[in-house]
Amino acid sequence: MESLAALPGVVHANPFHLYDDDKRQPVKCDLVVHPGQGWAVATELADGGPGLVLCSLTLATSICSQYNIEPEKLALFVRYAYGTDYESIYSLHFAAGGRDLFDGVRFTGATRHLVPIVDVPALLDALSAGQGTTRRALRPVAARV
Repeated sequence: MESLAALPGVVHANPFHLYDDDKRQPVKCDLVVHPGQGWAVATELADGGPGLVLCSLTLATSICSQYNIEPEKLALFVRYAYGTDYESIYSLHFAAGGRDLFDGVRFTGATRHLVPIVDVPALLDALSAGQGTTRRALRPVAARV
């Protein structure tokens, strides 16, 4: 994941500050975002607060707002890496999202899906090569309920 931070056009925010979705507790993470390609990888920090699992909506909203990414173009991944023995990556998806009447951004219906460990190298290669990903944060219209 560290190699993504060195790519041209990537912004690295360490720490990136936000709040959890429910109790508005402060959370911080390591964030690598490519505004031009619309993808972001947030890595949970051991001392980062309540955890990224509690702030999916706020994370997506903050990234789109601060880095001027259109909600329908966002591909969002969360990485949990604790020591050298454990790492998992999830893609975050939302039932709906978009700009409101005041040009703010809002997402609803957050779910996360584990990226199988065998797919991680291909995902990193695609992001590094500028190919983007088909794992958009907004579910396709047909899948929305």
